[in-house]
Amino acid sequence: MPIPLEESLIKAVFEIVSQSSFLRLIIIFVGSILPWIIIIWFITTIFYIRSFKLKFYYFSIAVISSIMAHGLITAVIHKFFYFPRPFEVFNVTPIIPHSLTSGLISEHMAFLIPIALTFIFINKQSGIAASLLVILVGIARVVAGVCWGSALLAGMLIGALSFLFIKKIIPPAISTIIIAPNTDE
Repeated sequence: MPIPLEESLIKAVFEIVSQSSFLRLIIIFVGSILPWIIIIWFITTIFYIRSFKLKFYYFSIAVISSIMAHGLITAVIHKFFYFPRPFEVFNVTPIIPHSLTSGLISEHMAFLIPIALTFIFINKQSGIAASLLVILVGIARVVAGVCWGSALLAGMLIGALSFLFIKKIIPPAISTIIIAPNTDE
């Protein structure tokens, strides 16, 4: 549940941004299109890894942890707990069109954070850039009136914990098989 300060701050920023066509376009781009750019960037990065074993390893970690965070954990929580989104509370049309689903946890953050964290293991600079872009996506969705700041933090936490869990499970099972040095040479 948002704290009163969070609610009033989001409403004030939403009212300012919704009055400017230019700012609305930026928010729509960052909140709706940038996530797809991050995903395409990730897939392209995976594609350029030379070792098929490493491609498979990194792709598996990102995909499984994203599915776990978004498709399993947040889906189950949203099934049992409904929390209205800012545009419902404020009775306004959101800048980014959104359905009336629970706003307790940001599904975008739960899905994108494992991808950004996997990026860090592939390339530290790209990972930091991807992480900052993911945070920017979250901020845009808050400004657009479709997400609470507290929901962003919850989504980030679920995404990060899912990533850490999957990363811990996959290395013992796969890394010794997949990433072990080739001794046949």
